[in-house]
Amino acid sequence: MNIKKILYGLIILLLVINISSCTNLPGTKKQPSSPTKNTPQLTIKIPIGSSTVYVNGEEIDLTSPPAYIDEESQTTMVPLRFISEIIGAKVEWIPDTKEIVITQNEKIIIMSTKSINTTVNGKEFALPCKPQIKEERAFVPLKFIAQNLDFVVDWIPESKTIVLYKGS
Repeated sequence: MNIKKILYGLIILLLVINISSCTNLPGTKKQPSSPTKNTPQLTIKIPIGSSTVYVNGEEIDLTSPPAYIDEESQTTMVPLRFISEIIGAKVEWIPDTKEIVITQNEKIIIMSTKSINTTVNGKEFALPCKPQIKEERAFVPLKFIAQNLDFVVDWIPESKTIVLYKGS
């Protein structure tokens, strides 16, 4: 007789578990389907030579000289302070050594206007060109910085625009 009560209780428990896991019953909320493609949280469009950039579709006027392409290395150079503010990175300029320190989350990038060599979390890399000072602003190779801070970089040749994407 006790076995009947235990079996009856187990059957009811299993029914409750099965019913609670159903999402198509009247009165239950349908679970949203997961997206098949990650939607970027941050999209930055940087037209070369323009004093305007676009952040998530919003137009922003630059307060510094615009991005340009270094002729010798064919590298897109961007004003460091402006781009770092948009992507949420901290920037420090060390005038004695002419070094730039970029920090975001667990990443630390150290570069110098005197060298193409740089470090990312202590690992050494060669940049396509040295960071440059132009109109009293530091300009850095955009693709190297963006990729090391986990952005996807795209180039739209028709409009000479660099697009950065960062997902969740």
